[in-house]
Amino acid sequence: MENTINANAPVNTTSESAATASPEANRIPSINLSNINAKIKLVADEVASDQAIKANVQPAVVYSHEVSLERAMEDDTSLAKHDRPHYVQAFKVGMEKTARATLETCRVVFEASRVLDEYEFNKFCQDIGFKDLSSTIRKFIAIGKVYPRFIQHVDHLPHTWTNIYLLTQIPAEAFEQLLKRGRQLKEIKGKELSNLLLRTKDVSDLNHGLPYDKEAIGHAFGKVLFTRRIDDVDWRAMEKALNEIQARLPIKFVINSELLLMVEQRKNQRYSQSKKHFTGIEFTPEAWDYGDEGNAVQERLEPEEEAV
Repeated sequence: MENTINANAPVNTTSESAATASPEANRIPSINLSNINAKIKLVADEVASDQAIKANVQPAVVYSHEVSLERAMEDDTSLAKHDRPHYVQAFKVGMEKTARATLETCRVVFEASRVLDEYEFNKFCQDIGFKDLSSTIRKFIAIGKVYPRFIQHVDHLPHTWTNIYLLTQIPAEAFEQLLKRGRQLKEIKGKELSNLLLRTKDVSDLNHGLPYDKEAIGHAFGKVLFTRRIDDVDWRAMEKALNEIQARLPIKFVINSELLLMVEQRKNQRYSQSKKHFTGIEFTPEAWDYGDEGNAVQERLEPEEEAV
């Protein structure tokens, strides 16, 4: 008979002399357990009258992980104590330094774009880890261009360069009005910022602002959504309609690859089932509907002939 017990050392088992001290100790081995931390395997011989007990102690499985840099660092106990206003002021100074550093960095990119020729500017962008036609460089240049106005109000600016760039795209008149009213530029966000950005949208070019898909080679302008659960018949009808639209307009539909794989698998399964359960119509090409153009060059049985 074997019993496996998870327990913690120390483990105390009764000796043979203690087992003879009382009838109850004869029948049940006495084990004192405290704090689960070890795996003990007890093997009892049912035949032996004295029931010799063997205890094999195995250490419990310990799951560990590497210590992160944060946990490896000890708390600095030599910090000087200050009041709350001191920390508030220090934080604001840090934010101002961050915004100032962003403006100065973007000004460098702007100056390089105006002074260097195309080849040299391309090499400059490569040296700093960017592509000369990337959206990041374009936004850096925009921020650097507005540097003379922004540097005067650096303490009012947000600290991230992406938010600073958005402020370069709001109407110039609205920017001046915000400053006159004493508004913090870092507070201009959310719906208010979106409304301001809409006022400067270039509506002369409909492609302006549309995301460009490099793989599909085109500007993405919308989505095609299923409004209900579809089956194979729906898919074939939709695919035919999309192909017709693509043939007539300069657009392209990019179908989800996972859906295309599922459709292909279902088509193969339907084909296999059709061969097993032939009904006399699936493999009769002269009765197939190829569409108006296809039927015009391919003789097709009339419905009455199909029925026969």
